[in-house]
Amino acid sequence: MTEKLKHSRFFLWCIQVLRVCGRELLLVFRDEGVVIFFLLLNAVYPVLYALIYNPEVVRNESVVVVDDNRTHASRDLVRRLDATQEIAIAGYAANMQEAQEAMHRKECYGILYVPRDFGQSAGRREQAHVSLYCDMSVMMRYKAMFTALSNVTQTMGNERMAAVVEPVVNMGGSIVENHQVPVGNPAMGIASAVLLFILPLVLQQSMILGIAMLHGGSIERRRRNGGRDPMAIEASPGATIVGKMMCHQIIYVLPVIYVLHYVPLMFGFPQYGNLLHIICLAVPFIIAVSFMGQTLSAFVNERESVFLLFVFSSVVFVFLTGVSWPRYLMSRLWWLVGDCVPATWMDQGYVLMQTNGSTLYQVQHPYWMLWIQVPVMFILAYLVERYVNRRRYRSWIAASEDNPRILTRIDMAKNGVG
Repeated sequence: MTEKLKHSRFFLWCIQVLRVCGRELLLVFRDEGVVIFFLLLNAVYPVLYALIYNPEVVRNESVVVVDDNRTHASRDLVRRLDATQEIAIAGYAANMQEAQEAMHRKECYGILYVPRDFGQSAGRREQAHVSLYCDMSVMMRYKAMFTALSNVTQTMGNERMAAVVEPVVNMGGSIVENHQVPVGNPAMGIASAVLLFILPLVLQQSMILGIAMLHGGSIERRRRNGGRDPMAIEASPGATIVGKMMCHQIIYVLPVIYVLHYVPLMFGFPQYGNLLHIICLAVPFIIAVSFMGQTLSAFVNERESVFLLFVFSSVVFVFLTGVSWPRYLMSRLWWLVGDCVPATWMDQGYVLMQTNGSTLYQVQHPYWMLWIQVPVMFILAYLVERYVNRRRYRSWIAASEDNPRILTRIDMAKNGVG
């Protein structure tokens, strides 16, 4: 008898989960704002972000030369720079003031200054110096110019060092051979390096914003209906959380495939990962983000407040993933905060898959960390639903029974009316 009772309770719990899932799907597609967050944002935002960084690399950036040395060494330096694919020498300027005026007129985006003692220092095989001034309005220009100048000066230095050592050791070639072998990013583009970290963050932020807006809509309906939500399904806290998670998992099947597979394919980003492995990695990620969004939604009291509470967090999450600063160099506090964000581990696994061709087994550490986050986030969401949200709903129902207009007055006061 007890066994039958347990089976019947589990069956009723599953029915509650399915009913919550169905009602959540209905609420999602009836709400234009949530549809924008769940679907339109995922469809448009990654494309716009990729277009900002397209093209990934710049070629033939115009540079003006201020040559105070005027020797064979300085002319050789300028000739080699002009032969690179990154820099195109636009001409010479008599002094720095003339070069700066050319930059202000956008006739060039960089100034190469060769000091008076450059040729003498190079001839005496001493350390010589040149200065490069770049227009920093676009970081890709600085990167291209600096890369070209570094490669040329290293090559010239190796040649002069070899000329000294070769008669002694009877060797040929350079002392140090300089070869660039880009791993995982053959184009050496900024978008290929950055956007792969951004794509999982887009999925995470869109889901959190949509979940929070749904919760804000439920709060507004409860204020108008005496603490009760006519669109809600009566279910246990666990069934409510799991049912909403199933709804989010169903909706995000297509966005996950589109954002993590087709967006890199459209823009030619590194794509060495297996789609099935990426989807397997995304399953615990979406579950953890769903529970995280339901936990954070406790701070939302109106639909519009999601913009004030969560939109700014996108920048914080970007830094925590390690895209701009290595995670192992972060302080222990921020390292631990980053470990609590599902996108951090999704980024670690996804980038390794797409750039290095890693399999799911080779990224098992981020994979299992995501699965560890699932029960942790579920417990937090359960505690919030049971001890924060439902207590507030009961207090609202009790208050409205004593004074039916109290919740309406509170809602009016929040909006500056009455």
